[in-house]
Amino acid sequence: QTAVDRPDLTARVFHMKLRELLKDLCEKHCLGKVAAYVYIIEFQKRGLPHAHILLILSQDSKLHSADDYDSIVSAEIPDPNIHPLAYETV
Repeated sequence: QTAVDRPDLTARVFHMKLRELLKDLCEKHCLGKVAAYVYIIEFQKRGLPHAHILLILSQDSKLHSADDYDSIVSAEIPDPNIHPLAYETV
């Protein structure tokens, strides 16, 4: 079976992963201290969910320069020798 065949399981697994992501962002402060957040869940045509999340960081955690953003965002294809699993995923 595929995810489309079991929307009940897909929704439950997605919800669990979304809660863990929000915990990492809001409680463990992966991107900095979060002052507020809003999210919305949408379902695609095939029934697969995705979330749009808006984070508002506290004043001391805000990013101000391009170097700050570069420390968080990476848009590189992983090296297949160093990170083979990440390379296969991409």
